Parts: sequence; structure tokens; C-alpha cells
Amino acid sequence: MIVGRGLLASAFAPAFEGSSDWVIFASGVSNSGGNDPGEFLREESLLESWLKKAQAPLVYFSSCGLVNGDTVDTPYMCHKRRMESLVMTMEGTVILRLPQVVGATDNPHTLMNYLRNKIVSGEHFDVWQFAERNIIDVDDVAAIAEELLRAPAAVERVINIAAEKSSPMTNIVHALEDVLGKQGNYSLVPRGKAMPLDSRGASAAARRLGIDLGDGYLKRTIAKYYVPSTVVENMRYVR
Repeated sequence: MIVGRGLLASAFAPAFEGSSDWVIFASGVSNSGGNDPGEFLREESLLESWLKKAQAPLVYFSSCGLVNGDTVDTPYMCHKRRMESLVMTMEGTVILRLPQVVGATDNPHTLMNYLRNKIVSGEHFDVWQFAERNIIDVDDVAAIAEELLRAPAAVERVINIAAEKSSPMTNIVHALEDVLGKQGNYSLVPRGKAMPLDSRGASAAARRLGIDLGDGYLKRTIAKYYVPSTVVENMRYVR
């Protein structure tokens, strides 16, 4: 069963929409940079409701930024810690911690859409020189999660699903510039931290599925969704 209608819900629907084995809770706060208490309360109330009434173990989406990088103390991450605590009180629940997920969405608050819009418009923006982010395709998240959840007795309670390496923000911007064929108008700001992640379980599942999360993954993922000649023709936007 799927709870939600956004990017993750759409990607997980083919495998889990009619399933009675798992409840996929994909109705979280969509803006990781936000600090609206009302949005946090909405997710908390809905999550509490589903934890009480779910007839199957619940899968909750959290963030890899909870433990590494330069976002660990933001209001969003503090909220996610509270939600993880709620989820862990229920037996059999699973938390999937995700990095920056890329997919066909018109949500302006995602990192890649923000950067794409700035580059295309020519509007100035800042790039944190020492920051890293981990980029993963939403389709790969869904496929890897399905592979991991096939054996409920063996699945870990908290799992990072991420690419094998996080990328410097400068590399992400350069890759997006290459795909878009346009240079961005930005300044480097001496801020940010590295973002090392342990995603060995997800990487092993990806290898079984023939998904290459290693070298070249960043550029391939960006090209899949942001090549200008294919964006309008092939993308179906979801909210």
C-alpha cells in the first residue's frame, strides 16, 4: 500500500501499490530547506495515524543528512529525527534514509531543480565550495528498495540507499552545466562539509540488479532528466 502521491509514491507504486506486505509512507515534507511547523506537524500527525492503523509493516523515508554533511542541525533534520523515533517504536518498521533524489518532478525545492532553474535563467546563485551531496535516481531507489524488502526477516531497520560516492557541489554544478549546455552565474562560498555515507547494503542490492552506482552515475542521472531536448518530450511531471 502507498501513502502519498509525490515523486517517491509514483516510483514505488508499480511494485507496492497493491501489496499487503508493506505500507510505503511517502507523504513527507517536500521542502528539506523549510522550517514551517505546520508542515512538520502535518507529517507527524499522519505518520502517527498510520503507525496505529497499518495492517502491515511501515516503510518510512528519512534522510542521509541526519548523520553526515552540513545539514545535520537544520529544522528539517531535527524533525526527521523525531519521526524516526516514532517509527522505531513499532515492531517491523523500516527506515530508508535517502540522499538527494532526482526524478521527473516540478518541485522547485529539490536541489537539482533549483540549480537547473538558476542556470537556465542566468540568475546568480551561491555554491558551497566544500559541500558534498549524494545524487540518486528515484527509479533506482525504488528498485533497490524492492530488492531489499523482498526478505522481511533479513532486512535491516535503518538503511541508506545512495550512490557509492557523494559528489562535491562544484562537480554537480559542472555536470548540470554540461548537460544543459550553459554556464551558470554563481559564486563559490567557502562553506560546507564532506558527506561520507555507508551504503554497502544498497550497493550490493544494486549490483544484483545490474545497477551501476559508481563512476559516471552522477552525469548519467542528470542527463536522464535534464537533457534539454528530451525534458519537454519525455518527462511527465508529478506533484
